[in-house]
Amino acid sequence: MLRFIVPALAMLLASAPLAAEEGEITGGPRVAVTLPKPTLSLEGGRWFDGQRFVEDSWYSVDGKLTRKRPPRIDVRVNLQGQYMIPPLADAHNHNLQNAWSASTFAEDYLRRGIFYSAQLAANTEEIAGHRGLLGGPGRVDVLWAEATLSSSDGHPLGLALAGAKQAGMPANPGDYIDKAFWAIDSLADLDAKWPKIAESRPKLVKVIVVDDAHAAAQRQDPSSYGLRGMSTALLPQVVERARAVGARVAAHVDSADDIARVVAAGVDIVAHLNTRIPAGLSVSDLRLSDATIAEMKRRNTVMIPTVAVSRYYLMAHPEDREALMAVIADNLARLKSAGVPILTGSDLFDGSVIDEIEALDGTKVFSPAELLRLATTTTPQAIFPHRNIGNFSEGAEASLVAYATDPTRNLGVLRRPQIAIKQGEILAR
Repeated sequence: MLRFIVPALAMLLASAPLAAEEGEITGGPRVAVTLPKPTLSLEGGRWFDGQRFVEDSWYSVDGKLTRKRPPRIDVRVNLQGQYMIPPLADAHNHNLQNAWSASTFAEDYLRRGIFYSAQLAANTEEIAGHRGLLGGPGRVDVLWAEATLSSSDGHPLGLALAGAKQAGMPANPGDYIDKAFWAIDSLADLDAKWPKIAESRPKLVKVIVVDDAHAAAQRQDPSSYGLRGMSTALLPQVVERARAVGARVAAHVDSADDIARVVAAGVDIVAHLNTRIPAGLSVSDLRLSDATIAEMKRRNTVMIPTVAVSRYYLMAHPEDREALMAVIADNLARLKSAGVPILTGSDLFDGSVIDEIEALDGTKVFSPAELLRLATTTTPQAIFPHRNIGNFSEGAEASLVAYATDPTRNLGVLRRPQIAIKQGEILAR
């Protein structure tokens, strides 16, 4: 379990000046006493520059990296023999979206060296009670998809009803529609509900698309109730309205045709790379066309492959492993060659982005150094584009994770971090 190292610094900080802000201390004036962040000397070790590890040293002053020696050093951190990378980022998960799971998994993120996450199906009301407990030094930083748009008979309704039934609770669709997600079946629905969606000023909106080419046939099959999606014909309007409030749009997809449709509609992020073979489709329906990949490059559309989540499908369909992994690797290789931005995201409720790094490594499309760069630089900078993170440079946030051996030689070492520092605050195991 990671905690702030406060007692060890108490003596060092005892004589440091205190900052006074509005607040209250019993028996005195209305001021709050705030200890400054410790000034750290980060000495020695090998630091990842995006391609390789190089010997270096840094200082952390007010939570930012600098090479300029400060007048006072509170803590010297000996990093000799260690390998430092910027913290990992998981661009697709759902395990911090409610108070119970956040309390269960948030510290686990830090323990694994994962400091940044995008939670891709949250809603404003559900996260209101705990979002303030996340973000900042010593906490996981989260980008929330605060609005999820689907059809009234679409995903994730099926999951919610199944979960309620399993828990012995009433399975009432009305408990989830326009609460856990927004049901958008028509432009009239979008017109009526968008003002409420926009009210929370979401930074990310997620849309659910499920084999849209066969939507009519799906609705003739009662077993697909709760597993369908929104019509892509509505997506251009969603994208336009989202951009008007400063939000990006991510799309859940089910086939190569879905990806072509959502890219043409202008979404910013494709949240999956077809990691299962849906009913009624074949593995050939998962192969992206060259035209789609070229359009993604032209629009700078981001891809989150979520290769690791294919494990769930393959546990039930082991006979499809060779064909499915071959089409995933082919898609990835062509996306990489075209220069389409690729992010690391696991979509594993009980796993992490480390599982995704290992799954991507299994495709043989990326070198270990490329995977580290995707997970520690490309992904966090895409999640939080206005912050100086994901690199070791003058003025960057002083956040790092240290390992005993070189992760580019053995990615398995990512499961055994030795030291972690977030925004100048030292965390302990």
